[in-house]
Amino acid sequence: MLALADDLGTRLRDSGQIASGLTCTVRYADHSSTRRSRTLPEATQHTVLLARAAYTLYESLGLQRARVRGIALRADALRPDGRATRQLTLDEGDDKPLAIEAIADRARARYGQHNVLYPAALATNASPLALRRSERSGRTPPP
Repeated sequence: MLALADDLGTRLRDSGQIASGLTCTVRYADHSSTRRSRTLPEATQHTVLLARAAYTLYESLGLQRARVRGIALRADALRPDGRATRQLTLDEGDDKPLAIEAIADRARARYGQHNVLYPAALATNASPLALRRSERSGRTPPP
């Protein structure tokens, strides 16, 4: 879910849009699927806020031992990011991740998608050399 939210947030920021809602679709081994949607408290393009909402959506499914085949996360009710508003708070909890996110976006634009800051939970065991080789060949890096 974190990787999906990170990718979705990056694409929203690159396209200059914000999402007012999220939809999570889960496909099962028997080819059936379940879809849950949720309106966000405030429209956003930030990975931290998208990930929180995505985890809430996934937990609302109440999956115990389901054989999940795939998960998709979709942004709903897109608007230009110039229309974004943010509730001011006295809590600094979200300020640092949002600042790091802006720095990571600038680094992605300058150095490429695989050579930047990302959440530690998304780190792979692949060596930097394997990542560079996979970038040149257009393949995805090994796990």
